[in-house]
Amino acid sequence: MAARPGSREPSPSDDGFDARLKAAQQRREAEKSKWKRIETHGPSGLGIGMRIASEIVAAILVSTAIGLMLDRFLGTKPWMLILFIILGSGAAMSNVIRTGKELERKQKEAKARAAAQAQSEDAAEPRGQDERRD
Repeated sequence: MAARPGSREPSPSDDGFDARLKAAQQRREAEKSKWKRIETHGPSGLGIGMRIASEIVAAILVSTAIGLMLDRFLGTKPWMLILFIILGSGAAMSNVIRTGKELERKQKEAKARAAAQAQSEDAAEPRGQDERRD
């Protein structure tokens, strides 16, 4: 019986190819999911920058507002404003340092978790065909 043009009868060698293809696709998906888990830990660079910038601006604005109000009530026109701008700038810098240390600690913890998870996944994977041959 002749095969129609455009149709293909599966050959015995296709079974081995299909199995190898499926195994390769599974390995690729496992590798992609492993990298997704590693990459999704922690905030993005833009998020970190926006957080730090907003903390600096907020600290200086709040301290300026407090200085202006105290100057108005106490009649000490530029002195409280100057003092509180200096204090607000110091508070902003301490917030930036604290945020940096916090992000660094979280990043180290995420790397340690990812390394431990990668080790446990590597230990759970069956050995390859080259290692099984004796």
